Amino acid sequence: VNPDLETRDVLEDLRRLGGEFVLPILEDGQLTGFLLVGSKLSGDPYFSEDIDLLTTLVSQAAIAIKNAQLYSQVVLVNEYIENILATIESGVIAVSADGTVTLFNSAAERMTRLDAKDIKGSSLQKLPISLAASLQATLTDGQPRPHVETILPDEAGRLTPVICSISTLKDRSGTILGAVTVFSDL
Repeated sequence: VNPDLETRDVLEDLRRLGGEFVLPILEDGQLTGFLLVGSKLSGDPYFSEDIDLLTTLVSQAAIAIKNAQLYSQVVLVNEYIENILATIESGVIAVSADGTVTLFNSAAERMTRLDAKDIKGSSLQKLPISLAASLQATLTDGQPRPHVETILPDEAGRLTPVICSISTLKDRSGTILGAVTVFSDL
C-alpha cells in the first residue's frame, strides 16, 4: 500500500469528521486510542499552550484507561477467588490485623450457622469463641496453629466437631496483615 495514499485517506477522514488534528493515546508505547480535536468555537488557531494542555489531558486519559483495565482485572480475579471459596467444602474465615472479619465463605456459614452478611465487616468476637480465640491468638503472637481440633456450638446447643488450621497473612516485608482459618467438619 502506498504510504502517501494512506496519509491522504487519513487526512480526508480527519476533515470529514471535522477534526483539526489528532493526538494519540499511548499506553506503554502501544496505541490505545485517539483524541480527535475539532476547531475552536472561537475560530482562533491552536497555540503551543493549547497543544501542551491537550497533550497533558491525553496522558491523563491514558492513565485513566490503564487504571480502568487494571480495576477490571482485579474484579475478575476477586470473582474467581470468590467462586473458588464458594465451592470448597472447608470453611474459610479471614480477619484483618485489627480483628475485622474480611472473608467468610459459604461453608463457614453452613458450619457456624451464621450469615456472612452479618459477620463480614464486624469484629471476630461475633464468631464462635473457639474460632475467635484461635484467630486472636495467631494475630497476637504471629504463630500458626495447624490441626487444631475444636467444637462449634450453635444456638440450639448442637456441637459440631471441626479441625482447623490458622495462619497469619503477611505482606512481603513480613508485617502481619491478618489471619486466616480453614476448618473442616469432622
